[in-house]
Amino acid sequence: MSYLEQFARNKRRKEASTVLTARLPDSLYSDFKERCDELGLSISEAIYLLVEREITTDQKAAKEPAAYISEHIQKGEEAATNTKPIIKHTVKMKMNTRRFTVKQWEVNGELPCPICSSWTNAKNFSRHTKKHSTNTQAIFTNEEYIQKANEMVGQRKAEQNM
Repeated sequence: MSYLEQFARNKRRKEASTVLTARLPDSLYSDFKERCDELGLSISEAIYLLVEREITTDQKAAKEPAAYISEHIQKGEEAATNTKPIIKHTVKMKMNTRRFTVKQWEVNGELPCPICSSWTNAKNFSRHTKKHSTNTQAIFTNEEYIQKANEMVGQRKAEQNM
């Protein structure tokens, strides 16, 4: 078990969790989010690691928090909660995007699945993507899948116009 896995919240750790709300200046938040993205961590994972480290380590021997996280990520260790497959050739989303959306591919309440070439109810699409061991955002940020999805949408719209 890697170092980060022993602290990661997952199914093995049956402990209730609490939602933490914090206020940060916009500039500090964007810098922290950018840093988390560079390290491949969600903001929740990074804060969890920082809080856990604060509680469990001797303050005099502690390293800088960013160095602490970087050290473990560079060793190739990942948090157990980060089990989503990484699809290569993904399109990097703009930093000012607040929320990922798939509205541009939705046709009559359905979304195209470029992996299996089928159409699925948009409300259940996330459930459908689990069959492919991935998630909605991973599919619709992959260049190859975007191209296939655009073709499927074009065909569906052409069929409707007939």
